[in-house]
Amino acid sequence: MIESIGMKLLYFDYCALVILIALLFTTILRGLTKGRLNSCFINLIALSIVSTFADIASVALDGIPTVPLALRYCANTLYLVSHNMATPLYVIYLMILTDTDYRLKKLNYVLFVTPFLVIGTVAVINFFTGWLFYFDENFSYTRGPIFPILYASAFIYVIAILYLTFRYGMSLGWRTLIAISSLIPFMLSAVLLQFFNQSLLVEMFANAMSLFLCAALINRPEDILDTETGLSNKRACTQGLTRCMKNGKPLELILINITNYSFIESIVGYKGMVRILHRISSRITNANRANKYFSELYYVGNGQFCLEMDFRKFDKTTYIAHFINDILIPPIDYNNMELNLNAVTCVARCPEDIDDAESLLAFLNDLGRTFYTGQVLFASEIYSGNHYNLVRQIDAIIENALNNKAFEVYYQPIYSIREDRFNSAEALIRLHDETFGNISPEFFIPAAEKSGAIHRIGSYVLEEVCSFIKSPEFEALNVDYIEVNISAAQCMRHDLYKEILGIMRKHGVDHHRINLEITETATVFSQESLTDNMRKLESRGIGFSLDDFGTGYSNMDRVANMNFDIIKLDKSFVNVQRNIRRDIVLDNTVNMIKSLGMKIVVEGVETAEILQRFADLKCDYIQGFFFSQPLPKEEFITYIFAHNKAR
Repeated sequence: MIESIGMKLLYFDYCALVILIALLFTTILRGLTKGRLNSCFINLIALSIVSTFADIASVALDGIPTVPLALRYCANTLYLVSHNMATPLYVIYLMILTDTDYRLKKLNYVLFVTPFLVIGTVAVINFFTGWLFYFDENFSYTRGPIFPILYASAFIYVIAILYLTFRYGMSLGWRTLIAISSLIPFMLSAVLLQFFNQSLLVEMFANAMSLFLCAALINRPEDILDTETGLSNKRACTQGLTRCMKNGKPLELILINITNYSFIESIVGYKGMVRILHRISSRITNANRANKYFSELYYVGNGQFCLEMDFRKFDKTTYIAHFINDILIPPIDYNNMELNLNAVTCVARCPEDIDDAESLLAFLNDLGRTFYTGQVLFASEIYSGNHYNLVRQIDAIIENALNNKAFEVYYQPIYSIREDRFNSAEALIRLHDETFGNISPEFFIPAAEKSGAIHRIGSYVLEEVCSFIKSPEFEALNVDYIEVNISAAQCMRHDLYKEILGIMRKHGVDHHRINLEITETATVFSQESLTDNMRKLESRGIGFSLDDFGTGYSNMDRVANMNFDIIKLDKSFVNVQRNIRRDIVLDNTVNMIKSLGMKIVVEGVETAEILQRFADLKCDYIQGFFFSQPLPKEEFITYIFAHNKAR
């Protein structure tokens, strides 16, 4: 039998109350308590619990004749006011979600609060007039003549929700858009159903299900929370900043980069670093609380934090930036160790200083390369828009260069000490863009490795080198072979050898004419694939060089077990000042390599003194600016032809 009190069914309210209480507990347990959006969502749940409880109480009291009339009025008024307060709170929730709450200037503010004030005023007056609702001589609840004003007020907020959804909804993502778009028809259906059938109390159930839908599709901790700190993560930061800038919202940000993050983590380990990050985030949060200031705090990883401040209070933002900077200076005590945080703090205004989220996060990352001074920095003083425009566009630039053959192969001569001639050269890729000019390989090669374009670049370089080797000009140079760099990403391909052999076969190039250069990092991160490719290419007569030897990844056991023909000493061996200990290290390194039957190329040689030093050590080849910088093909041909002929 269906339970009813005064012919009004309470089952839907009971279900709503259970759902809302469970939703409140799960929201807190999932860690969704920080930030404006989460705070607003929790307030919505709490207000809905009050409304549902008041609805149940008012119906229950109406069914008891002995209950004082004043108590009945209070219960029903609490329900109507709290229930109607939810609608403007939904608008606030959506405005925070779309980052449009900053638009509440004077006129918008008046339009926003007027319906709310009307509801509150009417509810108070009703105690004396009964215009909103009253109880007849039989103590039955009856709607008054101005009751529809509640629907009219709610309708204004519904219009606001519809406007925000259609105007800014596309920037929210499909899950969020589905959740928001479902709210209006779902809740309107419940309102109409209850309006025409007052015994069917479904409004609070519809409200509870709407909040459940928001929790399931919008407030997802796996999408927006960083597991290490409990703060909003990089994804949430990127989406939030992008949405703000797209909507034209001015931003004031405090950017913090713990520049010695990796060093501290190497000492305390992952778990220890998580504890330290919690302490750092607590210091930052407490700084805001101490100044009675609310901000949105993000942790974007690798010791980097971003605080979104109130854009109308730049002086306050600057003051808090100095306050935070000061509280991050004292060392953190961890396991009887005092760990100093080299925290670079910077204030940025958007879009004045930086006008897109990707460039902003790239700038935050670059703060890690800034020399730590202990002072607050300002993006307006150190930001180079051209550099971060390049960061944002580099993938498109690389793609355009590949499609239009805008890359150019340069050649740097390599001098043979024993033969007294240039017997080889290293092929080096260069990129010139019409907008950004010459772009360093140190910049575009890592970008190409991330995007996967490095494989096409590698193929392009090998095609150009093979075409050059088969030209009559090359045959006249008396150069034995060309060294071609293979990146770590290329070495991870198990079928790399097929592509290399295919290109050489296509151009009819003898295998001994190509020497493949591999960096030490490749031998660390892709050893199995690399060894297999090397073995198959060596069997065809292709030689290998180990590049950048001595840059920090050296493992002589690994080097000894791989069949390199040439070891290229990094320029760090050249640039160090001479002393007895360094000379001993260098002498033994050279002797060890030669004992393994490998030849030595010394990179970065710029003076005759350094050349003589390595000649005395019986090194085989010299490469560096002392002889020549990398040259375009035509200039390389002219240079080698003149020098090899003269010798």
